This record gives sequence, C-alpha cells and structure tokens, in this order.
Amino acid sequence: MIKLWRTRLRQHVQEQQKYLRLVFNDHFVLILLILFGGALYAYSQVVKTLQPSGWLALGMALIFAGFLSFGQLATLAEAPDQIFLLPKAEAFKVYLLRARRYSMILPGTLLTFTGLAMWPLFAQLGQDPASATIALLLALWLFKDLDLWLQFLQRYHLPIRWHHQRLLLLIIAFIALFGGFYVHPAMTLLVAFILNLVFRWQLKSVLEHGRLNFSALVSLEDARMGRVYRFYNLFTDVPGLANSVHRRRYLDGLLKLVKPQQTTTWLFLYLRGFLRGGEYLGLYLRLLVIGAVIVAVLSPWWLVLGFAILFLYMVGFQLLPFYYQYDDIVFVHLYPVGPEQKPAAFERLLTVLLLIEVLAFTLVTLIRLQWVAAGSIFIGGGLFVWAFTRWYARMRLKQHRVMV
Repeated sequence: MIKLWRTRLRQHVQEQQKYLRLVFNDHFVLILLILFGGALYAYSQVVKTLQPSGWLALGMALIFAGFLSFGQLATLAEAPDQIFLLPKAEAFKVYLLRARRYSMILPGTLLTFTGLAMWPLFAQLGQDPASATIALLLALWLFKDLDLWLQFLQRYHLPIRWHHQRLLLLIIAFIALFGGFYVHPAMTLLVAFILNLVFRWQLKSVLEHGRLNFSALVSLEDARMGRVYRFYNLFTDVPGLANSVHRRRYLDGLLKLVKPQQTTTWLFLYLRGFLRGGEYLGLYLRLLVIGAVIVAVLSPWWLVLGFAILFLYMVGFQLLPFYYQYDDIVFVHLYPVGPEQKPAAFERLLTVLLLIEVLAFTLVTLIRLQWVAAGSIFIGGGLFVWAFTRWYARMRLKQHRVMV
C-alpha cells in the first residue's frame, strides 16, 4: 500500500505541476508580487490603528476559522479501487494514513504564514508577540490535525455522521479563537490540546468498529479534484471537465439588447452562451463580487487601483478560452457570415464585460467617498480595458491560431 501511495503521489504531483505552470505564469507572478508588497505595507499601516476590542477578536476568530476549513483530505483514490482493492480494505488504512500526512502540508503552510502575520498585531495589542504567536500556531496545527482526522473518519462506515462533527469542530475552534484573541492565545491552545488528546484516546476504538466505505472514499475524492480542476479551468482548458447549461429565463431580456440580424450572429451566440453556460457567468460574477469587496476594504488609492487592475486582468484572461467555445460544433462553420465577425463579436462582448467591472469598482469607491481612487479606477481601468481587448487579447488569440 505504501508503494501504491508513492506511485499515485508522484503522478499527482507531476500533473499538478503541469497546470500550476500555466496558472502562475510570469506576468501573473509579477503582479502578485507587487500586490503582495502593497498588501504588506497596507497591513502594517492598519495594525498601528488597532486597539483591543471584542469586535477585533470576533473578526480575527472568523478569519482563522475560515482558514481552518481550508484543506481537504487528499486520498488520490480512483474508481477502480472499489473493486480491485476491496479485499485489501483493512490494509488500505496504511495508505490513508500516508494520505492524511500529505494533506497536512498545504493547509499547515497556510496556517503557519497567517499565524506569523499576527506577530505585529500581538505586539500592538500589548501581548508578548513570541509566546502569543507560538501558542496560536500550535493551536491552529492541532485544530487542523483534528479536522483531518474527522475527514479521515468520513471514509468509514460509522454510526456517527462525522460531517456534522466537522461543523461542530469549526464552531468550537471559532469560540476558542475568540477567547484567545480577546484574552491570550494560550486559551486557544489549551482547548485544542484537550480536544486532540481526547479524540486520539477514542480513535482506536472508533476505527475498530468501522469498515472502509469505498463509495464515499471515491466520491469525496472526485468532488475534491473537481474543485481543483475547476480552479485550473479558470486559467486554462482542462480536458474532460464537464460543464452544465442552464436555461435562465430571467436573463432573456439581456438577449434583446442584441438586434436579430446577420451582422450580429456571433455576438448573439456568444452572449447567449455566456448567459446560459455553467462556467463563465459564474466565474465572472464571483470574481466581480470578490474584487468589489477587496476594493471596498482598501484605502490607499494606488493599492485600490492595483487590485482593480489585477481583477480586470484575471477576468479578461480567464474569459479568453470562451472564444473557442463553439469551434467543435460543425454548424457554426456553415453560418453565412464573414470570418471577421467572430473575433469582432468576442472583442465587443469582452469589452462590455470588463467595462461593467470597471463601473462596479468605481461605484464601490464612490460609496466610500474615495474620490481619487474612483477617478483612478475609472480612467486607469478604462485604459487597461482598451489595451487588454485591442492589444493583449488579439495577440493571445492570434498566437493560438498560429499554434493550431
């Protein structure tokens, strides 16, 4: 079983590396580094203004409880395991233990960096930053270790529904984190240590009465990898990723904005595909909302503009594959329209979507009375949209046609 785990892990890492190289390209990494530096500067300025309060403790507890929910048990199980590994169900426990250990790496790293980021906050609040940060880190690791154990037990036939136990754990962690930020993180560490100790004391007896549920094992892993591939699909095409189509009658009014005539054939097709598709509309709305929230909480106008440009780039870049949505449908090649209509229609749709995003970000900053930030987003965002659609998008689509 250990050999099987190592083989699958090696194949999994190689596949993830292939997609990660496409996601974190040179331009995207450069933008992230610049914005990361700006975010650190903004954080250092915000920390200086914070004072101990219940609302601050509540906010930090919510943030870290959210971080604790990040990170799923990666078993790398496959559908044939339900048949071929069924006789080795008892020995498969060794495989799952290795998977649980591997699954701790990514969330453990995230929790480590977020915990270390609390060092200046603890110093500002008058606590010993070293002891408070160490206590917080240990508590976070213990809570996440317990969370992965609960996910481990979800793969077994047991009388207790461990999915509900995970929700209960997050509630307990939130309360403990609130007390830790309000008093001292040592309180959080004490709660996490006691819970972990009691759980490990009962773990052996629980596993002895459980049988491995291969159906849940495979379905949970498929759902996990589906989420991973949908994230990759925001940046590049993922073969075999299925997308659903929804009627959405309530959006039919938007289709009437395009006049039904021969010169708007491709524009109507692209707009209808965007509104009824199961991928790009959701992606666009999610990034629009996330970007608007981030723009709303930032203060320096240059940082607001930087994040606004970043989200404009992310939306525009991730909508580019939509240009090839209908390439494999033979009927669109029979349309009696000129070949120049397709790129012009896509460019028009992309421009309108990005300009809507610019207006949304501008309105958010106007509501907060950030006049300079609003003006910079309106002008700078408009110029970026023009450059992206008239130069960058054309270049990328042309390069793709050359490679094909």
